[in-house]
Amino acid sequence: MSNTHIIHKGIDIKIAGAAAYTVNKYDIGEFAVCPEDFKWITPKLLIEENEEVKVGTPLFCSTNDDRIQIVSPASGIVSKIVRGEKRRIKYIIIRSDNMFTSNYISIDNSYNRNNIIAILLRYGLWSFVRQRPFNIIANPDDTPKAIFVSGFDTAPLAPDVNFMLRGRHNEFKKGLELLSKLTDGKTYLSVRKNKTNENLEYPNNVEVHYFKGNKHPSGNVGTQIHHINPINKGEVVWFVDPQNVAIIGNLFLNKVLSFERIITFCGSMVKHPCYLKLPFGSSISEIVREHEIGNYKGVPSDSKSDSKRTLSNRVVRIISGNVLTGRSVNINDYVRYYDQQVTVIPEGGQRQLLGWLQPGFKKWSLSPTFISRLIPWKKQDIDTSINGAYRPLMITGVYEKVFPFDILPMQLLKACIIKDVELMESLGIYEVVEEDFALCEVVCPSKTECQQIIHDGLKLLKDN
Repeated sequence: MSNTHIIHKGIDIKIAGAAAYTVNKYDIGEFAVCPEDFKWITPKLLIEENEEVKVGTPLFCSTNDDRIQIVSPASGIVSKIVRGEKRRIKYIIIRSDNMFTSNYISIDNSYNRNNIIAILLRYGLWSFVRQRPFNIIANPDDTPKAIFVSGFDTAPLAPDVNFMLRGRHNEFKKGLELLSKLTDGKTYLSVRKNKTNENLEYPNNVEVHYFKGNKHPSGNVGTQIHHINPINKGEVVWFVDPQNVAIIGNLFLNKVLSFERIITFCGSMVKHPCYLKLPFGSSISEIVREHEIGNYKGVPSDSKSDSKRTLSNRVVRIISGNVLTGRSVNINDYVRYYDQQVTVIPEGGQRQLLGWLQPGFKKWSLSPTFISRLIPWKKQDIDTSINGAYRPLMITGVYEKVFPFDILPMQLLKACIIKDVELMESLGIYEVVEEDFALCEVVCPSKTECQQIIHDGLKLLKDN
């Protein structure tokens, strides 16, 4: 099998507002952990309001497996536990004392599989290890057939993984070495062909695969799994994000626990997009207060506005994550657990008189409807408009142009809609998760919510 893969299907969506290669660090005073970020986990609280916590203090665990714990990213005080409907926990808010690194941790150096898993569970790092199918936190009792790490990201305005790991190559290499001991199969690292990857160092027992081209979703770990070692029914593979690999390596190499990582603050409505060094769960309002968005600078911490806020005479949408799979958040929300970027783009929905007659220099389209299709290198100021009305699901063949799996996407969506489990399995439901259908959702002439349909289909399988 060749270690070089060329992904022809997909789109390179160019959006204005890419982050400059500078890293800023701010003193963030408030953090929050949101149980919703952990798919299909019911939380059991382990702390109370006004309780003091340290870096790595368990905040809650899974009711189904109390070994899986989510811990505090900073030391400080649990200032508030916010509950929603039916007393469901929405946020655990921590007022920080600006300490983001634990004291020295004594760890047994006998790095066998059971010992590594026990340490990751004890210090709250097991949540970094996720599994396919279902895209959930891995079961520590399983033995995966392989482990995957994607060394690049092709989503719009995605951060440069090699840049984010600058100065952390030894930690990344150590993390890969440890992860490779958790499987009897192979550990795979995917990198871009003909790109700089000097910070993605790896041990000899890790198999490297090269992917050519910039089209999304070649950077998705699901695409890489499909082309390297596909998942069949009854099989499990694990995957870990590169920065989380480095955090794991840091614990074992330097004997300290730190959840600081690099994210990007980007988008066409950000005046000076850049990289930020922050722990997960950082307050978005405090990040925004340090930046100019349009002609507006500063957002009051007690603002009651939602994510649609008028800035520079334009309404913006703040997204934790990328524009394809991220979550629209309130200005008083927090950077979600697995997200590596915060994106700010214009809100859409404004009607245009005879918009279909305009040449469309500033409108993005996959089809040659607009002139912008003739200048694919130009970065667009894309907003959230869906450019059309909702229609019945139609067979157009457009999904197949952007879906790089050897799977029939339209037929799989229909199987999920009618809840035909056997048909879903035969069409490859175990190979995909929601993010793999994000581009299908973008190009869909029917405006079908493909990601939600796949989510519902996976939940049906999980519940059965």
